[in-house]
Amino acid sequence: MLVDMHCHIIYGVDDGAQTEEDMHRMLDVAHENEVRHIIATSHIEPGHKRFPAETYISHLQKANDYCRERGYGIDVHVGSEIMYTDVTPRLLHEGNVPTLDRTWTVLVEFLPDVKFKELCEAARDLGNEGMQVVFAHIERYQTLRASVREVRELKEDFGVMMQMNCGTVLHKLGFMGERWKRKVLEDELIDMVASDAHNTTSRCCNVLKCHQTLTEMFDRAYADRLCGGCQAELFGLEA
Repeated sequence: MLVDMHCHIIYGVDDGAQTEEDMHRMLDVAHENEVRHIIATSHIEPGHKRFPAETYISHLQKANDYCRERGYGIDVHVGSEIMYTDVTPRLLHEGNVPTLDRTWTVLVEFLPDVKFKELCEAARDLGNEGMQVVFAHIERYQTLRASVREVRELKEDFGVMMQMNCGTVLHKLGFMGERWKRKVLEDELIDMVASDAHNTTSRCCNVLKCHQTLTEMFDRAYADRLCGGCQAELFGLEA
């Protein structure tokens, strides 16, 4: 069962799908990728920019309606990709920020030049609010790309789960980038992969091809876990 737990598929709320037709095309591609569950992680910046919650929920319902009409067997779930700010823990505590599938799990992103100390502080503060923390597309953070040790430390000391984009698995990163990617995957420091899809052209759903590549690189069981098994367990998703 393939799960795309990081996808900007809801139209009209961020830099992902811009129209209902865009969203439909993205759902068509997800179906072609044999995706069973999508968590619609629209961008949110707590305390900095108002999140259009009513529009988001209305358009998410339209996404599920379209899947039912087409017989796709895809369930689209509530979620968000949170740009971490100082007020994020408090707003999460107050219930003002969407979590992943309405669980205690949050997908959090940072600026590329974030310091390791700041990552640790965010993980600690969110953990103190009872949240299971998932760091989005960890390959983007310079400090983590420079040190596998820091990735391991965040997991061991703070319980952070790590998400890698499918495109990172599929594309070459250069000599040092490839060494880093292979190491974090071999050491099972990555918990899940996701498309981070924004459209059907330059940033499209590619979960199926990623699963096939991971199977070739490692084995089918590991590919299954990264592309759906871990997510299904985390959110209680059914095939």
